[in-house]
Amino acid sequence: MLIYTIVNVSCVLTCLILISGYIIYLIIKFVRMDPEDAKFLRTDRRPGTLDVHPILNAIVLNYELEVQILGQNESILYGEKQNLKKIIELPMLSTRSDCNALAKEVLSHCDLIHPSRHVELEQTIFYLKKRKVHTSGKDSEGGKNCAIDQEKANINNLTEYIELLYEGIPEKVKASMAILVLAREPDNLESLSKNETLLSALTRVLREDWKKSIVLCTNLIFIFFCFSTYSCFHNVILQYKIGSLCMNVIGYELQRYEDWKLQLESGVKEGGISNLKRSCSNSISMSEIPRSRIPEKVRPKSGNFSDVNMKSVMDGSVYDDLSQSIENIDDKKQLTEAEKAKRYRTLIKKQEQLLRVSFFLLLNIAEDENVEEKMAKKNIVDLLIRSLDRENEELLILVLTFLKKLSIMQVNKDDMIECQIIDKVHRMLQSNNVDVLHLTLKLLFNLSFEEDARIQMVPLLPKFVTLLSDDRHQDVVIKLLYHLSYDEEVKAQFSFTDCVSLIVDMLLLSADIQVDEVMVALCINLATNSNNAQQMIDDSRLHGLMTRAVANEDCFLMKMLHNISEHNTTRSSYIEFVGDLAKAATESKKESFVLECIGVLSNLHLSDLDWAEIFKHFNMMSWVKDILISNSAEPDIILNVIILLGTAAHDEGCSVLFCKSEMISCLIDLLKTYQEDDEIVLQIMYVFMIALSHQQSIDYVISDSEAPAYLIDLLQDNNKAIRKTCNICLDMISERSSVWGERIKIERFRNHNAQWLQMVDSHQLEPDLEEEDSELPPYLNTDFLSVSVMPPLKGGPDVTVQESEIISNKELDYNYFERADNNGLQDFEMESM
Repeated sequence: MLIYTIVNVSCVLTCLILISGYIIYLIIKFVRMDPEDAKFLRTDRRPGTLDVHPILNAIVLNYELEVQILGQNESILYGEKQNLKKIIELPMLSTRSDCNALAKEVLSHCDLIHPSRHVELEQTIFYLKKRKVHTSGKDSEGGKNCAIDQEKANINNLTEYIELLYEGIPEKVKASMAILVLAREPDNLESLSKNETLLSALTRVLREDWKKSIVLCTNLIFIFFCFSTYSCFHNVILQYKIGSLCMNVIGYELQRYEDWKLQLESGVKEGGISNLKRSCSNSISMSEIPRSRIPEKVRPKSGNFSDVNMKSVMDGSVYDDLSQSIENIDDKKQLTEAEKAKRYRTLIKKQEQLLRVSFFLLLNIAEDENVEEKMAKKNIVDLLIRSLDRENEELLILVLTFLKKLSIMQVNKDDMIECQIIDKVHRMLQSNNVDVLHLTLKLLFNLSFEEDARIQMVPLLPKFVTLLSDDRHQDVVIKLLYHLSYDEEVKAQFSFTDCVSLIVDMLLLSADIQVDEVMVALCINLATNSNNAQQMIDDSRLHGLMTRAVANEDCFLMKMLHNISEHNTTRSSYIEFVGDLAKAATESKKESFVLECIGVLSNLHLSDLDWAEIFKHFNMMSWVKDILISNSAEPDIILNVIILLGTAAHDEGCSVLFCKSEMISCLIDLLKTYQEDDEIVLQIMYVFMIALSHQQSIDYVISDSEAPAYLIDLLQDNNKAIRKTCNICLDMISERSSVWGERIKIERFRNHNAQWLQMVDSHQLEPDLEEEDSELPPYLNTDFLSVSVMPPLKGGPDVTVQESEIISNKELDYNYFERADNNGLQDFEMESM
C-alpha cells in the first residue's frame, strides 16, 4: 500500500497568520481614519495559477486577497487587494508516488484549490515527479556535501556556499546553483554586491575552472548576469573584469564548436551518418521545455530566465557526464558514430545556453559607450558573427540584437562588412521566426548606409520585395529599399523585380490623403531610371498618379512625375495632362507643388504641343510676367519659369507671342538683376538662342531689343557655357544683320586681343617726319580699329540656325558645356601685320 505525502500544515498556518495580521493592519489603518462608520469586515480569496517551486518539491498557488471594510447597508467604505502566494510542500515526493492519489490528498487539505482543478493539479505533481531524481533523506556523506538542491537556498547559509566553492567540481556546481537562486531574487542583489568575499571567490572559480565544467561556468556567469540587469550593479562586473572573462569563454567555446563540427563531419564522410541536427529525445532542451510538460500558461521568452528551473535544465539530461568539459566528442573510443552525433547535439545545447547568458551579460553592460568601445577593440563583432551559424533561435535573436546595437558605430559597421556579415545573415532571411527575420532586416538597414554594403545586398533584392506584402516587415523593408535606390547601378536591378509596380500600386491604394513619405521617396529615386519609369506608368498608373497628385496638391507625387517626365520614352504620355498641369501651376498657392508642375511642363519637348494656345488659354503670359517682375519670387521659381519659356519657345507661334508681349524685355531686365547667377543667365541666353532660330522673331530680337548688346558684353563672362551660348547667338545675329555683324567682329577681335591692344595704347610712338604719310605706323591703336573695316576671318566658325535648333534646353546646363569639346567655337587670332 502506497504511503501518500501529507501537506505541510505549518505552511498553511503560517499563511493564515500572515493574512490575519494583514487584515488587522487594514482595520487599524481605517479605524484611525473614521472609526464610527466601520461596521463589517469582508475578505475574499480568488485562486490563480498553479506553479512549481524552482528548488523545493512544492506547489506554488498564486491567489488574490481582497479585504473590504463595510459600513451601514453593506456600503463599501474601504477596499484593498494584494497578490499572495501559498507554498504547498510535498517533501516525501518520489518516483513511486501516485500523482492522482496525491492530488486528491492536496485538494482535501487545501480549500483554495477547487476540486475542478484536479487534472491541472495532477499534471503539476507529475511534472515535479519527473523533474529530477529525488532522494528520501540526507546524502550519505552528510555535512557540507549534502544536496543543496534538496533544500531552499537561504542567504543565511551564504558562508557555507562560499566554503563549498573551495571544494571539488561537484561541490562548486551545487554551491553556484544555490548562490544563483539567491541572485535571481532582486532583493538579495544589494547585499550580495557588498560581500567582497563572495564576489572574489566567484571570480576566482570562474577564472580558474571555467574550462572544467560547462554547468559551473554557466552558473557563475548567470550570477553576474543577474547583476548586469541593473545599471547600479554594473560596477561590480567591471571591477572584477567579468566582461573580459566572458569574451574569453565565448571565443574558446566557439573554437570548440568548430572543432567538434569538423570532427563529426569527417566521421559523417567515413560512416555515412546523417541527420545530425535531429533533436535528442532523452534530454531536456536548453532553450525551452516541451509545452506538454509545463503546467504554467506562459513560457519564458528570450532573455527572461526568471521562470526557468536552471537545475533541471542543466542536470536533467541523461548525459550528466557531459557537464564536465570535453575537448572532443570522441574521447570515449567505444562510442559509435551515432552515439557521437547524439553526444554532439547534447554538447551544443549546453554550450548554446552558456553563450546565450554570456552574450546577454555583455549586451547589458554595453549600455556604457566606453565599455562598448573596449568590446569592439577586443573583436566582439567577430565573435557575434561566428555565432550566427547556430540554429538556436533564442541565441540568434540575442546575437542579432547585439549586432544591431553595435552597427550604429562606424568602426563596428566597417568590421561587419569586412567580415562578410551580409553573406552570413542571408540564411536568416529564410527563417520562419518573425523576430529573427525582423531583427535581420533592421541590422541590414543599419548597414545599408554604407555603399559597399549596399552593393553586397543586391542579390537579396528579390527577397526584400517578397517581404513587402508582410505588414510586420513592410516599414523597415521600404526604408532598406530606399537606401538601395541611392546607387545608379542598383536602381537598374529594380526593373527586373516586381518592386516598382508593387510600390506604385501601394501608393495608389493608400487611403491616406498624404502618402507615405519613405515610399514615395523610393519611387522618386527609382523614377530616374528609364525602365523603372516606364513600369510606373504602365497599366494606366499615370492617370491615377496624376489625378491624386493634382487633387491633393502633393508635391512629392508631383516630384515623382517630374522625374518620370525626364525620359524620352515617357514624355509622350503626358500630352493629355498638359492642361491639368498648366491649370494647377497657375492656380495653386503651394510653391513647392507649383515648382514641380513647372518642371514637368519644362520637360515636354514635344512637337505636337501648341504652346501658344496653351499660354493663351490659361493666361500664362501674365502669370509668367508676375513671377519674373515680382521681387518676392524665389530664385528657384524664377529659374524654372525661364526653363519653361525656353521649352515653349521651340513653338514658333509661342516665340512670336513672347516678342509681342515684350517678354524679351522682361528677360533683359531680369538679366541685369541676376547677372551674378550663372544658371539664370545661361537659361536666358538659351531663350534668346531659340527666339533667334525662328524667322518671325529674329528681327524683333535684333532690332527692337537690347539683347545683342548684352550678348556682346557676356562674351567676356568667366563661365565657359555662357560664353559658348553667346557666340552661337552672335553668329545667328551676324548672318541676319550685316551692321551687327561688323560690330561683332570688332568686339570679338578686341575681346580676344585685349592684352595686345592694351600694350598698343600704352606705347604710342611719335610720328617719324622722314616716313611717308601713306605708311601705317608700326602699331595700330584702338582708334584706328574703331573706324577700320575688318575683313572676314578665315577658318572661323560656321554655325547655322539649323544647328542651334537641335540644342535642347536641358543640354545648356553648366556641366554640359564644361564637358563639351572646344571645336564648337574657334578662338579668333590676330593676323600678323
